[in-house]
Amino acid sequence: MINFRIEHLEETSSTNSLVLERARRGEPEGLVIVAGHQTSGRGKPGRKWESPRGKNLLFSVLLRPPMKPAGAPLLTQVACRTVAKVLEAKYDIPSTFKRPNDVMVNGKKICGILTEAISSGNRLEAVVIGIGLDVNAETEEIPPEAVSMKVLRGITYVLPDVLNGILAELNRNLKDLYKKRKSWGNACLPLT
Repeated sequence: MINFRIEHLEETSSTNSLVLERARRGEPEGLVIVAGHQTSGRGKPGRKWESPRGKNLLFSVLLRPPMKPAGAPLLTQVACRTVAKVLEAKYDIPSTFKRPNDVMVNGKKICGILTEAISSGNRLEAVVIGIGLDVNAETEEIPPEAVSMKVLRGITYVLPDVLNGILAELNRNLKDLYKKRKSWGNACLPLT
């Protein structure tokens, strides 16, 4: 099991950038940086991730998985499926996983995942999984192609509770995945 260590920031440029920097300096696996606001949040290359201050869940997780660089994209799938499972099991919000990195509800994006890796040759040094989940944003605060948990259910959620649920499920999924590390590096590993 990974021992997650959560650090909260009111504001940062990008949680992924900050965690990548800490990873390069040798930070151990399990660092989680959560921000109330990002000034330069990003999604897929060339895209910005914008979120109203203090309303949504914006965080990045540092992993040091025992796998080859070719297996790193699998962690994006694990993160998407983790969020989708928590949304449905804990909040009764069924969702789908849109490859490569989005969680969708009724055709609208509720969560985006940005996975970035640091590798050296054939060795994966670190993976940073950034998760942006629309939790408490109002309709007018998010793009028309997006939706939030609050818009869907009319409930204001406690952000640390949502974060803790996601981290607990991620821990379970990573524990199972780490056991299968001999298969990693293949193009695809089945997920259950």
